[in-house]
Amino acid sequence: MDGAERFQQLFERDAKPAHAKAGPAKAPACPPPRRPGGTLIDGLVGLAIRMSLAALLWSWARGNALSPRDWADLAAWARPEPGFVAAVGVWLPRFVDPGFVAFVILAAASLVALALAAGFLARIAGLLTVAVSAYYALFILPEAWTSALVMGALGLYLALRGAGPVSIDFAAMRLSRLG
Repeated sequence: MDGAERFQQLFERDAKPAHAKAGPAKAPACPPPRRPGGTLIDGLVGLAIRMSLAALLWSWARGNALSPRDWADLAAWARPEPGFVAAVGVWLPRFVDPGFVAFVILAAASLVALALAAGFLARIAGLLTVAVSAYYALFILPEAWTSALVMGALGLYLALRGAGPVSIDFAAMRLSRLG
């Protein structure tokens, strides 16, 4: 082999080495392999985790909010009760308004519960669940680390695996041809 052939083999992408054999092209797998996250088990587990977290967050938000007098008033759904505002004042630094932060926490918990029930933005909701359960276990009630560990594990599953095939996320991913 002279220098020109060696140069061609080393520096050109389409050049094949002299010892390579031309074989048949590899055929695509038939049937195509299943996409990750699209099995029946993924659907059942994702749905069970989403519904359990959604029910937990919804009941927690309803337990810490005042009952709305008018069902159409959306801000009333996140109006915190005075005991929750006092607790938020203890949990957070003094330079924030505890009433506003309590309102934001209740509104976020309600919206995340609704999003989880629909399977919308479930990976982000899973990451939020992991972060909030870690904060809860470290700073709010360290004695309840077992329940925070369970919540964090469920959130971690959602963050890593997604909502499953029975969700808006999965349908949007399939329609956009990303999955």
